[in-house]
Amino acid sequence: MRGNGGRERARHAFVSRTLAALRTDLSITGDRAEDWRRVSSELAMLGQMAAPGDDFQLALVDLEVLAKQSAGLEPAPTGLPAGTGPQGGDLIFPWQASEGDWISVPGGPAGPFVSTAMTMPNQAGIARTTVTVSQRHRYHAASSHADARTEDGTRIERLDAEVERARALERWNEDHSAWHDR
Repeated sequence: MRGNGGRERARHAFVSRTLAALRTDLSITGDRAEDWRRVSSELAMLGQMAAPGDDFQLALVDLEVLAKQSAGLEPAPTGLPAGTGPQGGDLIFPWQASEGDWISVPGGPAGPFVSTAMTMPNQAGIARTTVTVSQRHRYHAASSHADARTEDGTRIERLDAEVERARALERWNEDHSAWHDR
């Protein structure tokens, strides 16, 4: 785990921190299945860095398989508040959003959902979630995206896509009119 800027150490710290939480029936992200998926992903990355065929690599492959199986055994998170977001939408974890959803990130952008990914863990083993939101509804000639990093357990709000698209179009038309009336 030497070299390459400490990335393997950061991944190892992340896996250790997350497994310690899972062992005590806690969750880092708020969704234990997502924790297992993230552990599996980081174990796969660590396995790629090990020497081929070495015992460490084989152990990591076995742990990755176990983590993938464990993700499938976890029940869905309970207690998700529905309809309690500040704008009246459903609160969901970022990885529960799908194409076509109009989302709002707390303290961040709102718009059509594009993707979500885990950031590279830092040296303390903390990895935030990056949510990418389309901002195309705000710009005339370009397709723009905005990224927002969320802390562990943060939920985003899924809004009524039809209502939000209509609202965005109305704002666009008002702004366009104001610009041309100059």
